[in-house]
Amino acid sequence: MTGRATALRRPPDPPDGGGLPGTVAGNGTAGYSGDGGPAQDGQLAFPADVAVGGGAVFAADHANHRIRRIDGTGTLTTIAGDGLRGFAGDGADAVRARLGFPSALTVAPDGGVFVADEMNHRIRRIDPSGVIRTVAGDGSRGEGEDDGDGGPADRARLDSPCAVAVDAAGRLYVGEAGTPRVRRIDRNGVISTVVAASGVSGQSAVSGAADAGEKFLPAGLAVDASGRLYIADPEGRRVLLLGSDGDLRVLAGPPDGATGATAVDWGAPCAVAVGGEGSVYVADQTGHRVWQLADGAARILAGPPDPAAREATASPGPPDAAVHSALRYPCGLAVDPAGLLLVADNFHHRIAAVPLTTTPSEDTEPARDEKAEPEPDAERERERSLEPEPDAEGERERSPEPERKPEPEPERKPEPQPQPQPQPQPQPQPDRGADSTPGGDGGTASAQPARLLVRQEVGLEIRRGQSELIHVRVSSGDPWAPGRVEHRFTAPTGFVFDGRVTCAYYRADRTVLPGGGPAGTVGEDGRSLVVTDEPRLNTPGHPAAALVYTLGIRARSDAEPGRYTDGRAVIAGGPEVRLKASVLGDDED
Repeated sequence: MTGRATALRRPPDPPDGGGLPGTVAGNGTAGYSGDGGPAQDGQLAFPADVAVGGGAVFAADHANHRIRRIDGTGTLTTIAGDGLRGFAGDGADAVRARLGFPSALTVAPDGGVFVADEMNHRIRRIDPSGVIRTVAGDGSRGEGEDDGDGGPADRARLDSPCAVAVDAAGRLYVGEAGTPRVRRIDRNGVISTVVAASGVSGQSAVSGAADAGEKFLPAGLAVDASGRLYIADPEGRRVLLLGSDGDLRVLAGPPDGATGATAVDWGAPCAVAVGGEGSVYVADQTGHRVWQLADGAARILAGPPDPAAREATASPGPPDAAVHSALRYPCGLAVDPAGLLLVADNFHHRIAAVPLTTTPSEDTEPARDEKAEPEPDAERERERSLEPEPDAEGERERSPEPERKPEPEPERKPEPQPQPQPQPQPQPQPDRGADSTPGGDGGTASAQPARLLVRQEVGLEIRRGQSELIHVRVSSGDPWAPGRVEHRFTAPTGFVFDGRVTCAYYRADRTVLPGGGPAGTVGEDGRSLVVTDEPRLNTPGHPAAALVYTLGIRARSDAEPGRYTDGRAVIAGGPEVRLKASVLGDDED
């Protein structure tokens, strides 16, 4: 994602020393302001990615539903998105278009900007002339089967695209979070799958694609000059490398991971970038660090050297300066030709810059691992926005204007004057999802919407008349304590719930939830289940881990054998997530 010219003529705010990053854009408070002025004084809201090209820096302003640009003089402008969440505007001025939580972007060789329009299940392209159009995805959500491979990309189905990268030949790579896979769009606009998970939610790797295993989430992508594809996989706690010959291997991962890979004790590697000198840079989202991989060793380039600091950054309230002065939930990377590594510093609401001349931390972990397969922790999943999907016309929802306490910005000298907060616009139907209610009973949830990843752990195959357990995992990098809420589940066709309900923190020894844990009520038809509880994620006194809802389910004795994908999970009023299961006949293994 490097550009053809130096993107930053105005230097970033100077670091405080010790490798701490400076600021390229964002004043540290969430909001939307600053167009036409110095980027360091403007406001962003949870920037999800950063890219460099054509002498400029581009930021995916995730919660503002916009794409921002910082030119070579340091001036901030909006180049796409009107701030309303929805889908509109193809074929016209990108500034008047609508996006739905843009989560990633990359710059093409011709200067066009590709955007992963996640909640719209599309890839949009902003031409150098400023016109926006859809290049991949028809807007319907993919399911992993019959999603358009081999045909035109704009007629294919995508499932929550969360990563993009383009190679020197102009071929576009897309990572999808909902159906974990990486797809490639050639210069003729034909789409194909090159890497896919196996066994996730009943999916199998697409024929001809490299098999990434069951634990896979392509959260970040990068392509080097040789055309090799790097994949940041927080689900497997690893970085994968897809060679030009189609061979997939683990480049780096946990100490008990794949043989021959660089061993790294990181949390959730969610973004990757490649430097001109051959170094690979990785953003560890839950470890609040950036790592450098070079010569078979891994070094901390920015962030806390002490792994225990991860726990402190998950707690709400005023951050500890020693921990937060560097990064907080970094989730996007780009190498600038000026010798800077740019970082989408998500919870600091800024684009940070780390000098690549910085001496990496001595806290290195170059040991080689010996075991064959990693066993990831669920809390290291890539967090995704839990928001209702827009209708075809786009919902008239204003970008959030948060009221949370500004977080300190120790790297800024002097500290900028406070920016006025625009007033929130009235909404005809307030969007109170799983995360917008302040924590009840002493809860300390952030005033910002918590960004959750909700998914079924594995697909199920159940013989008629037999029972099994279905697991729904909920994780986030945000503090979340919405008080007492309801979760609604619908069993796939041919299945009924049996009333068994438990909730536990993944890999924790005990469940620590207020109110006695979850209570479930099965509907008369058996297919509906309402669970009531007081969930908490990343709050004091609770494990820094995902929540897993385990539900008892039974295949009806009269069910027709086959695979059914019409189950649903709705966590605390959020969007629907599909539940899938297969009914086996009496003669099937």
